[in-house]
Amino acid sequence: MKLTAATGLLWYIAFQCNEVVVNSFSPQTILSPSWGNSMRSATTLRESADDDNAADTPARSAPPPVKIDPAILLQPFLPAVDPMFKVRGPVGEEDFIISRTGGPTDAELTNENILKIVLSESSDLEANTLCWKCLGYRFDEENERWTTEEVFPKWRDQYPEPPDFIGMQRIYSKEVDQPSLTSNRALTSSIPVEHKQMLKVQLKPLGFKGFQFSELTPNKTRRAQVANWILFFREELMGYTVEELRERRRLKREAEEAEKQRLREQGENLDDEWQYPLKEVL
Repeated sequence: MKLTAATGLLWYIAFQCNEVVVNSFSPQTILSPSWGNSMRSATTLRESADDDNAADTPARSAPPPVKIDPAILLQPFLPAVDPMFKVRGPVGEEDFIISRTGGPTDAELTNENILKIVLSESSDLEANTLCWKCLGYRFDEENERWTTEEVFPKWRDQYPEPPDFIGMQRIYSKEVDQPSLTSNRALTSSIPVEHKQMLKVQLKPLGFKGFQFSELTPNKTRRAQVANWILFFREELMGYTVEELRERRRLKREAEEAEKQRLREQGENLDDEWQYPLKEVL
């Protein structure tokens, strides 16, 4: 979709205020932040059909829609106030597949496991832990700390300690929640616009169709954003060195510039085209 500079500026202002389009929902869910005792609100427009051409194609079996619990603003979770909760809190004791040690595994990155993050079938700490591992943080069991040697360079500079993307304390005052909100926004900003719909693409075959207005809370919203980034990591970043990813980025930019030049030669005016404010982790 081509955006003019004026339209893009309005979108960016909304983005910076965190009135952002949640990456997975159909076709879009607009979020707005609030502090104190209030929740984020959301307006969700669901697709009118599973396929644009559903009426013209034979009926086919589909997975049953997943069950979404009603919105409940969770009570404060006091164990997360302890700074050592990140390294001592329980992980991997229930159905969610996760271990603190090592890098992210194939079993941890399956669609079925990631869907558990979205459906709140993992703890906040487990969801955070998987995202930390994907970013490159590695757990030092002996010293009970997260190391940063393998973290993406720009991200490491900004976050030498793994941030709480979800708000594990579940206290939504500005004083307590601002660091979680800011780190979640930074994570979401690092996803290229063409990968903003990863939840929709990857989890729809499992029956996930997004949230309705009445189902959303700050916790669920941030879980969806974390899950979307993990899927982006799995599909686009995993298995490449930083140097390889930078080379891929260079080639992509060259191809985009060549295409713009071709369009200019055909008389297209691209001077007013808005650019998405991508902030990569590389």
